[in-house]
Amino acid sequence: MKNFVITIVAMLTVVSFAHAQSCDEFVGANAGKNFVYVNNDAKGNEMGRVSYSAVKKDPSTITIHSEVTDKKGKQTGTADFDMNCTGSTIKVDMRSFIPAGSNKEFSNMEMVADGKYLVYPLNLKAGDKLDDGSMLITINNKGSKFGEMNIDITDRTVEQTETVNSAAGNFDCFRISYNILIKAKVMGIGIPVNMKVTEWYSPKLGRFVKSETYNKNGKFMGTTTLASVN
Repeated sequence: MKNFVITIVAMLTVVSFAHAQSCDEFVGANAGKNFVYVNNDAKGNEMGRVSYSAVKKDPSTITIHSEVTDKKGKQTGTADFDMNCTGSTIKVDMRSFIPAGSNKEFSNMEMVADGKYLVYPLNLKAGDKLDDGSMLITINNKGSKFGEMNIDITDRTVEQTETVNSAAGNFDCFRISYNILIKAKVMGIGIPVNMKVTEWYSPKLGRFVKSETYNKNGKFMGTTTLASVN
């Protein structure tokens, strides 16, 4: 279960995309491109990578294919999901945060996810308070409930604009902070995890460039940074 929690945390800090001036700009900034992110621990050691390739599904929707690899370059999971632009917001299905086949610990079990969309306004500005996101994951083993996990994203706040320097270039970003609460329960044993995340979103790319994760006491845990765009 510990490894599964780590995987979910990694996906939560790399799946979110947001902020464009229009649906056309959002789709255009993503379709046909491949974005690679590097996950590093608190000491700066590379822990793995996630790549996202996007194709245009219709004028307001893109389909994302993600691939997760460990620090040795071995693929640990893939997933496909859609993201939709309503004209005023970008909607991200919370169920997309579960990478298919990403953890061998539950390879013979069924995971069923139920959650609302994580929503971003197209036109972000400093001081905005964004809607919460939540998801319930039920883990079934041979028809019987084995465990469950609740994921709540709260207190999403657009703090200010900053410039971020990365291997992929320099980007003007919005700094967004939020809290993550994960409540995992397996065979009656509960495992709560509280974290704080700060992300820097680029309007130009329609996605974040960098994120930092901290535990509930404010101790730095690691980063996810955009490494390349092609």
